[in-house]
Amino acid sequence: MAKEKVQNLLVITFEKKKTGRPNIPWEIIKLIRRVAKENKIWGATKLHGLLLKLGHTICERTVSKYIPKPPPNTKKRISWKEFYLLHADAMIVSDTFTAYSSNFKEIFRVVFFLHLGSRQVLHFDIHTNPTTKWMRKVLKFAIRKQKQAGKKFHYFLSDNDSVFGKRFTKYLIRFGIKHKKTSFHSPWQNCYAERWIKTCRNEFLDFFIPLNQFHLEKKLEEFIHFYNHHRTHLALNKDS
Repeated sequence: MAKEKVQNLLVITFEKKKTGRPNIPWEIIKLIRRVAKENKIWGATKLHGLLLKLGHTICERTVSKYIPKPPPNTKKRISWKEFYLLHADAMIVSDTFTAYSSNFKEIFRVVFFLHLGSRQVLHFDIHTNPTTKWMRKVLKFAIRKQKQAGKKFHYFLSDNDSVFGKRFTKYLIRFGIKHKKTSFHSPWQNCYAERWIKTCRNEFLDFFIPLNQFHLEKKLEEFIHFYNHHRTHLALNKDS
């Protein structure tokens, strides 16, 4: 008998109690959904007021939770492919990649600006320790070259590298250029820049080891001239 009393006491003591707010009755949930369906232009605040008048004391957050959410309108969203097609003639894509000297003691960072519409590399530069200040100088030189050619671009696409930070964005705004950044860990969003890096590696860097920065600069300049004026592109109907 004493053993049963101890067991009952332990059950009462250690019995788990439900925490949090009590569950909303199913009838109330159905009422919220029915009222929301009959008044589609009403938001959670207005529906909550109506339910209070009907005598149901529930919070506005609960009403918002059980309102049927409309499906996303895919027509209002522009995919990356559509964005590229709409602004190809006025967009520059940019990225950086590394190259090594023959003795592997120097690591070079190459930055390039690729015009999306023509697939031409407008400008490039090389540095062993790139900074935002250096990147601004490179951009200024590239814009000056484009003005001399009578061309102007409105969008600049890059990844989230530190050299394309807030100061670089502010510098672009001064020239009336919108800075578009890809999402983190999403290199496919800057696919044209990534594709050019792959082409540069497969057709140039895999067959060439630079002795120093000057050597890399001169040879890369020759390759870019070939890429811009003689190499055919599938995106341009096999034209150069």
